[in-house]
Amino acid sequence: MFLKKSWLVAVAALVLTTASLATAQLASRPAEEWSKTLEQPSRLEGLKIQEIVSKLGLKPGQVVADLGAGTGLFSVPMGKAVGTGGRVYAVEVDKGYFPMIEGKAKEGKLSNVKTVLGEFTDPKLPAQDVDLAFMHDVLHHVEDRAGYLKSAARYLKPDGRFVVIDYKGDQGPHKDQPNLLVSEAQVTGWMKAAGLTKVQKVDLFPDKYFLIFSR
Repeated sequence: MFLKKSWLVAVAALVLTTASLATAQLASRPAEEWSKTLEQPSRLEGLKIQEIVSKLGLKPGQVVADLGAGTGLFSVPMGKAVGTGGRVYAVEVDKGYFPMIEGKAKEGKLSNVKTVLGEFTDPKLPAQDVDLAFMHDVLHHVEDRAGYLKSAARYLKPDGRFVVIDYKGDQGPHKDQPNLLVSEAQVTGWMKAAGLTKVQKVDLFPDKYFLIFSR
């Protein structure tokens, strides 16, 4: 009897471990450690944050979902763009980022940036009221990319848009890590499966694609 119970416990532990690994982020690091990379001056210089936000064409009162918000580098300027009547859901799977995001919002005198604890397979947004879902340098860290995009697309309004900016496979920092490569064609295919069509490709970076999708 003891051996049987021990075997069942071992099997249960294996199942839980396998499930955890199956839904884990790729190349994940703790927020405190990862934030140092995200906030490096050399990286910030090349992000073109204000240019990206300008290209998004946000309007006052709109709702934005910043999926994989990190330290809030885009959440805050997007919060300013949508104004006090708008809202930004700054989504992360690690609560360690929340004080950083909230600190930036406070510094920018914004009350419309709301942190949201998402899951690896679902951003867990509070409502299906999103005008723009946004992923910058994030999708390649998601293991089940097709599943995540399909889940995230459910939160869009009928006329909502979904933006993905990520590295071209042969030019990004992960070119020697096949599991961290996501091509434009792959993203387009996954979005199609989620009911979204590519409506615009913005030419802004030599090493990244900037794609906009809608229904």
